[in-house]
Amino acid sequence: MRFIFDLDGTVIDSSHRQGATLDDWRDMNTRDNIAADGELPLFDHFKDSLDDGLDVIICTSRVMGEADFEWLDAHGITNCTVICRAEGDERNCGFFKLSSLRDYAESLGMTWARFVNGCLMFDDSREVQNTLRSAGLRVVDPVPFNLRLTNGGY
Repeated sequence: MRFIFDLDGTVIDSSHRQGATLDDWRDMNTRDNIAADGELPLFDHFKDSLDDGLDVIICTSRVMGEADFEWLDAHGITNCTVICRAEGDERNCGFFKLSSLRDYAESLGMTWARFVNGCLMFDDSREVQNTLRSAGLRVVDPVPFNLRLTNGGY
């Protein structure tokens, strides 16, 4: 089984960097702001999956820079496949992730049908959820889980 995790809003709290537009996000995407990112409750399960040697993939719409990788490393996230956006890639998030995951499956020598049969994805974006679900991937919305644990639930 492969577990695919989005970062922002799924396992990482980067809400202090959110703005109304993608340009706002880019402007607030500084080393200091990235260092201030926090862990959401699902982060522990994400890290435990890696620590248990499970097949874990990060699939994020971020353009990952040095500070992003440093943050992951500082929080014990190493030896993990990272799928991220290239600078200048303006595709919507759902299409970007679907295309990237299809390419990843192909790189493993797998058909899409075989790949999705053994995957579970966690992503907070409704658009991503709808796009990937329509392509056959099982996608879990992590927001209720994170809210429940943030508010003292179990």
